[in-house]
Amino acid sequence: MDIKQQIEKFDAENKPFYMVDHEDGVYSLCLPLSFLSEEYRDFGQEAFNQYAIRAGEPVTDGRFYTHGDGHEWKYVFEKAFEGEENLKQITFDCEAGGFFCYSRDFDVLAEYGRRFREICMKEQEFTELVCSALSEDRQPVEEEISTEGMTPFFSAVAELAKGKGFKMKGVQDGALTLTLKGEFAVMVDESGAINYHPYGEVFDIMQEVSELRKSIPLEDTGQGMQMNM
Repeated sequence: MDIKQQIEKFDAENKPFYMVDHEDGVYSLCLPLSFLSEEYRDFGQEAFNQYAIRAGEPVTDGRFYTHGDGHEWKYVFEKAFEGEENLKQITFDCEAGGFFCYSRDFDVLAEYGRRFREICMKEQEFTELVCSALSEDRQPVEEEISTEGMTPFFSAVAELAKGKGFKMKGVQDGALTLTLKGEFAVMVDESGAINYHPYGEVFDIMQEVSELRKSIPLEDTGQGMQMNM
C-alpha cells in the first residue's frame, strides 16, 4: 500500500482528522475546527466546555466558545502523549481555528493520529485529559514591561489590555504588541490601526481601543506604520 492509499485509509477510519502529504518529505495531521462538516460540528467541544464550567468561566462569550481553539488542542495532544520519545518527531503550527501538527515520519504521525482520535471518542476520558492539560500553567512567564516612556495612547491601551488578561510584549517599530495565552494577539500602531489574531478577547477590546484613540491627542512620533484592519 503506497502513501496515498495509506492516507485514504487513515482519513476514512479517523474522521474528522485527516492527513496530508506535502510531497517534500513532510506529512501533516489536521483537525480544521472552523471547517468541520455538520456531522462533526463541535467535535470534542463538550470536554472544553466542561473545563470552562469547572474553572468557573462562561462556556461562551456570547459568540465564541471560551475554550477549545487549536492552541488548546495542542496542549491536550502534548499532555496525552507526555514523556513519549516519538513526540519529539512532531512539530506544531496550530491556530485559533485549527489543530495542525507535522512530522517527517508518516508512521509515527499516523499512529499518534489514530491514538488521539480514540481518546477523543471516549467522552469522559477526553474530558479529564482536557481538564488536566488546561489546568496546568501553559502561559510562558513574561517579564512585566513598564509603560514608562510610552506615548499616552500606548500607555492607555496597555493598561486597558492588562485589565482584560493580555500581556504586553512592548513597543517596536512604532507599534505596541500584546499577547494572550503566550501567543500573539494584537498589534496597535499610534494611529490606532490594529493587526490582530481573531480571538474573542481581541474583538472585545477593539471598540475600546478606538475610543481611546479618539480621546487622546495624537502625538507625532515619526514611527507610525500602516496596518490593515
